[in-house]
Amino acid sequence: MLKTTIFLMFILGFAHGGVLNMPRQSSLDNVKSDWGYVTVRDDAHMFWWLFFQDPSYQPSFLTAIDPVPVVVWMQGGPGASGTGYGNFEELGPLDLDMNRRETSWTGLAHVLFVDNPVGSGYSYVSNTNAYTTDIDQIAADMVALLKGFYGKHPELTANPFYIFCESYGGKMAAATALALSKEIEAGNMNINLQGVGLGDGWISPMDSVNTWGEYLYETGLLDDTGLTAVNNAAQATQNAVNNGDWTRATNLWSLTESVVIRNTDNVDFYDILAPHHATTEYLIKTRNLTRLVPEELATGYALNVESYSTDPLDALMNGEVKTYLGIPDSVVWGGQSNAVFNAQAGDFMKPVIDTVDQLINTGMKVLVYNGQLDLIVDTPGQEQWMKKMQWSDLSSFMGKNWTPRYAAKGEDTGGFSKKLDNFQFWWVLKAGHMVPADAGEFMLYMLHDVITA
Repeated sequence: MLKTTIFLMFILGFAHGGVLNMPRQSSLDNVKSDWGYVTVRDDAHMFWWLFFQDPSYQPSFLTAIDPVPVVVWMQGGPGASGTGYGNFEELGPLDLDMNRRETSWTGLAHVLFVDNPVGSGYSYVSNTNAYTTDIDQIAADMVALLKGFYGKHPELTANPFYIFCESYGGKMAAATALALSKEIEAGNMNINLQGVGLGDGWISPMDSVNTWGEYLYETGLLDDTGLTAVNNAAQATQNAVNNGDWTRATNLWSLTESVVIRNTDNVDFYDILAPHHATTEYLIKTRNLTRLVPEELATGYALNVESYSTDPLDALMNGEVKTYLGIPDSVVWGGQSNAVFNAQAGDFMKPVIDTVDQLINTGMKVLVYNGQLDLIVDTPGQEQWMKKMQWSDLSSFMGKNWTPRYAAKGEDTGGFSKKLDNFQFWWVLKAGHMVPADAGEFMLYMLHDVITA
């Protein structure tokens, strides 16, 4: 039976709501927040951090949302930290330098960051057998965490609830939304689940991998020889998928990333227009990542987990923030991320298109959005998997023209959207993998539009 005991940890100096007496002033004192642990299973302890809606962050170009929604943010990886990266580098009230972020989502909603799967960020296991190994276990843990969270904050149960995410978080968010829907239908939860936003989501891995070569070629980042090399590596990955050898497919996905890097002088997988710094090679060499993960997975881990936790974020989360929150000394932020990544290797490359179909059929709002400059989850790949959905209105949706969108009147085109019933897709211009960081105002506009429509 799942346990949902919340550990407030007062004995360890763990407080909540930002009222802990500290020896010096922290910028976190200026934002209203609450946090805690939920034991979701034996030996599995997940951390959450809630930032309450703050009218001082209300965007001037948007109307206030009433009632205030609760939006949970799920990071990628698997193994990256929502309370760290998503919070301080994308959409929380403070940035990495602990300065005010004017495009924080807290202007529109109560924002709940979570460290999942268990072992990510401040979440931890006390037994190595407690790591999750598939998406269903991840979803079950998230259901347990949210039961614990709402047990602490029952006043928020009636507020509209949305799940937003990024990257591998898309796969986790889709599974979590479906699991929550079933719990609500069974009468086991009483929350106001309204929708899910799948941002640059790892929904169908092979549709991404199989379009990397052509996408890079068409944007002038591969020549014919490079295109052949990337496509050959992608085909080897596809063969492993076709054979049902999922762990091998994950290894070959990572090796395909290496082929891309060698043939593009290290293109940035998160933004193809970013400087071509040798960040992946640097991480592997300086941090000796092959000690943490198998050699074949080193590139994948460096790009999709380790890059989310490099200094100065690591220093902040294991320094000032850890002290402020009263996190136990034995817990190292991000210290178990390699184990999380390894544990999911057999499930990483499995698609969840059918889960998206099921979400649409529940009637909840389902949003897919993607950054134009993203490579790891490129827009052509997203368009490919959408065409594979079994949704009865898919052909009508595909036949619609898209609509240009603007964050505010008179601004440049921020993107395009297409919508039919409770499903919609948004193309976000001038943004890479981290849409909230790259297109902050437009992302607020999108969030507002989805929630209020």
